[in-house]
Amino acid sequence: MPRPDGERTLTLAPLRKLFPRIRPHRGALALAALFLVLSSAIGLVFPLVVGYLLDAAFVMEDPGLLDTIALALLGLFALQALFNFAQTYLLSATGERIVARLRTDLFAHLVSLPVAFFADRRTGELTSRLSADVTLLQNLVSHQVSEFARQVLYLFGAIVLLTITHARLTATTLLVVPVVVWAAFFFGRRLRRASTTVQDRVADATGVAEQVFSQIRTVQGFAQEPAERKRYGRRIDQAVEAALGRAVTRGIFFGAITFAAFGAVVIVLWQGGRLVLAGDLTAGTLVAFLLYAVTVAAAVGALASLWSSYQEATGAAQRVFEMMEIEPEIRDPGSPRRLSHPVRGDVRFEGVRFDYGEAKPADGEPGGAVDPTWSLRDIDLSVQPGETVALVGPSGAGKTTLASLVPRFWDPVEGRITLDGIDLRALPLAELRDAIGTVPQETPLFGTTIRENIAYGRPDASEEEIVAAARAAHAEEFVDALPEGYDTVVGERGIKLSGGQRQRIAIARALLKDPAVLILDEATSNLDAESEALIEDAMERLLEGRTTIIIAHRLSTVRRADRLVVMDHGRIVETGSHAELIGRDGLYARLHARQFRGDDLLELSAERKDWE
Repeated sequence: MPRPDGERTLTLAPLRKLFPRIRPHRGALALAALFLVLSSAIGLVFPLVVGYLLDAAFVMEDPGLLDTIALALLGLFALQALFNFAQTYLLSATGERIVARLRTDLFAHLVSLPVAFFADRRTGELTSRLSADVTLLQNLVSHQVSEFARQVLYLFGAIVLLTITHARLTATTLLVVPVVVWAAFFFGRRLRRASTTVQDRVADATGVAEQVFSQIRTVQGFAQEPAERKRYGRRIDQAVEAALGRAVTRGIFFGAITFAAFGAVVIVLWQGGRLVLAGDLTAGTLVAFLLYAVTVAAAVGALASLWSSYQEATGAAQRVFEMMEIEPEIRDPGSPRRLSHPVRGDVRFEGVRFDYGEAKPADGEPGGAVDPTWSLRDIDLSVQPGETVALVGPSGAGKTTLASLVPRFWDPVEGRITLDGIDLRALPLAELRDAIGTVPQETPLFGTTIRENIAYGRPDASEEEIVAAARAAHAEEFVDALPEGYDTVVGERGIKLSGGQRQRIAIARALLKDPAVLILDEATSNLDAESEALIEDAMERLLEGRTTIIIAHRLSTVRRADRLVVMDHGRIVETGSHAELIGRDGLYARLHARQFRGDDLLELSAERKDWE
């Protein structure tokens, strides 16, 4: 059955794309191939020896020859077992190394992709490609390729020996081959599509599980376990439904192949038996021929099975390599410039426009009517070395988006951002991000020890430096109270620590890194009044001598800022000191009045409750 070129290219894709990772193991693979050929040759000799054995026993009546042949067979099978062991070990070990490198390369590629990529992908989908999909490719490399080569050797070797033994019976045996080839192509494409669907459905279910596990407190807090069980169950049911469809296709395929292959053996047995009765064939030769015919049938069936498995692996390969082929939009420049050391921390935004969907001016020209979907519009801002600037404004004004452009989590659609006069896009990413420290509002820690979390930005830091950073962030007091101290494992996303404790670990991490530019996203918002008071002096030390951008949601936190930048709808609408902005009676003054009026009401309510 003719196939489109696209299909042919697709089915060859896994091996072709795996070849760069296979090439370093050519020697081991060549040795495995030699053992495979030797083992297959012994398997092909077996029917001939059986034929001679039967003729010796029943025709020549030579017991000595029978004994010699039986001993020779035992020796051959012992040798074949040795070859099989060597070939299996070499291929399995090589397959493990190849797939380990593939997993490592895929992981390294994924973590190099920009934040925008992960905003559009589910964690479960990515972990599924790293685990389930790569496992299918591992089976392809470790088992299927060698088994394919073995069955091809058996098939063609048996056909040659069949032809030598009896050409007419060989023609009868080979009648089944075109049927099998057609079935393999016909069902193979369907199996590939079905397998890809199953993998996608499993990835969907894994994504649901990832979400639930990462938000388990919310799920349990709202008593939504039954709803989440149903949601996960629906995804699993969809995966099972797709898998059952694949099982039906596979069952029809294998049933048809088995019937065709061994139906041919029955016909050969019938035709050969008549030749023996007519005296044109000896019983030993007929048995040898039948064994070769069974070998051909088994090889054809095995190849058909391998073809279906290969189609499933092709679906997995598509999912893996489509990730590998994604080009990161944010990457190192071809000819990078270098920052001078020490980094001064002069940050400038020049005509910056940005949107997560890359919106454009309505008339297609800079300065034209602006599409309202712009996240940032016409941002011109200079932050001097050592200056602390607070970004304030209502929710959705673009504060976090603006700060996220500094470490190049995204790039501006228009305009540029510079650090010490150098366009950020001209700097190596590692060097740029090494100069920047971030303390986010929510601090999900890694599920390792407190020590490793503090030293995450400087893995080579000494124990004294780690302890000093924890002490400066007032984290030492609760760390020392823990049974394991700095070796305490904090759990997934730091679940064993309170929000305030996680925040102090994040501040300690930033202190240890000692960056030239610091971004604080309401870094004290998760602290109670006592904890906040404890780290005020730590924050002052953290800000001292470095350029700082504070994203302020609570206006009470801006008192340490040298300058306030008020944002609204992606624009800078006001700049100045707290006193200056209050005096202008603009957006900042309205926000301040609204927020602190609410705070006053809360304080009055609390006092009334205490009095009652």
